[in-house]
Amino acid sequence: MKGLVIYKGRYGATKQYAAWIGNELGLPVASADRFPKDQVEKYDYFIIGSSVYIGKLEIRKWLKKNYKTLKNKKTFLFQVAASPVTDIEKRESYNATCVPAAILNKSKIFFLPGRMIMRNLGWFDRFMLKMGARLTKDPEERTRMLTDFNDVKKEHILPLISAVKALIKINEPEKEYV
Repeated sequence: MKGLVIYKGRYGATKQYAAWIGNELGLPVASADRFPKDQVEKYDYFIIGSSVYIGKLEIRKWLKKNYKTLKNKKTFLFQVAASPVTDIEKRESYNATCVPAAILNKSKIFFLPGRMIMRNLGWFDRFMLKMGARLTKDPEERTRMLTDFNDVKKEHILPLISAVKALIKINEPEKEYV
C-alpha cells in the first residue's frame, strides 16, 4: 500500500509530528500548500495532520478541494492544538466543522498536544491571544492562555503509528514460505 503524510500548520508543531510519522513509517511527507492536486489519486491511504487556528483546522480547504478522491481512501487524521487533549468535545467540534462528513466518519482520529511560545507568535496572533485572555472570566484559564508550553513529543505519535501499521498488515498479501 502506498501512503502519504500530508500536513498544514502554522508554527511548526504539526510539521514536526508529520516528519516523525513519515520517518517512522518510511512515507513521504508533504505540505498541503505544495502538494499537486493531480498526485492525490496515486496514494492508497493518507495520514493528514493539521493545526487548529482560531477554532478551525488549517488543512480544511485542502480537504474540501480533494474531497472526491479522499472520500474513497483510508485516512488517519491528527489534530495539533493548544487545547488540552482531554478536551475531547472541543477538539471534536473542530473536526466536525472543518472535515467533510464522508471523510471524518471513516477516519481514525488522533489528538496530539501542541505548543505555544509567545515570542514566536506573529504580532496579530499575540494580540488576539491577549484579547481572548482578557475576555476570559476564569483567572486560571487566563493564566494558562498566556503561559508558554511545549508538549510536542515523539511518543505522542505511537498510537497513530500502531494504527497505520495495523492497516498495512491487514492489506498486505500473506507470503508463502516453501
